[in-house]
Amino acid sequence: MKYKNLILKSLANYCLLCCLLLVSCNEEQRFTDYEIAKISFKLPSSFKFKKLNSEDSMVYGIFYNNVNKGYVYFGNYKPFEENSFFITEEKELYEKYKNRELKAYFSKNQERDYKNGIFNDNYYYYDTINKNIAQIMLPKKPNKGLIGIYFDSIDSRRNKFVIISNDLSEENKKVFLKIFKTIKTK
Repeated sequence: MKYKNLILKSLANYCLLCCLLLVSCNEEQRFTDYEIAKISFKLPSSFKFKKLNSEDSMVYGIFYNNVNKGYVYFGNYKPFEENSFFITEEKELYEKYKNRELKAYFSKNQERDYKNGIFNDNYYYYDTINKNIAQIMLPKKPNKGLIGIYFDSIDSRRNKFVIISNDLSEENKKVFLKIFKTIKTK
């Protein structure tokens, strides 16, 4: 009888622990609304949003515990592109440029590798977020690249809207993908 009571108590404690874990895992993160021009989006309430100095566009910093997690740009901004490298089939050119600022890659399939983005740090794809076409950028490797979203001509003045982060932790990726889904134009 003692063992039966012990087993029942252990089972009850296990069920209680499982329920608590399920409730805590499903707890919704609170978000705060922000608006730039006629674009609204939400950030986790634990994030701070601060306007930064800039000349030709509006720039804002996204901070968590006084650590910069990302930026928001509105105005003049160039599309996501990776063009700080070149691919060559010529070993002499590769040897000459491989240790400079402009990265050099040697490839026997130069054209195909360039078209397929083999040497890019990020993956790119298009998605529709609340009826607006956006270019999404995600890192190929866990420790190199960026997370970002780019809207071209988001308003009648053809302004660009960008949110970008270089914090590549899995948690931060998930948070920023949630942020991207909240973007709306008015």
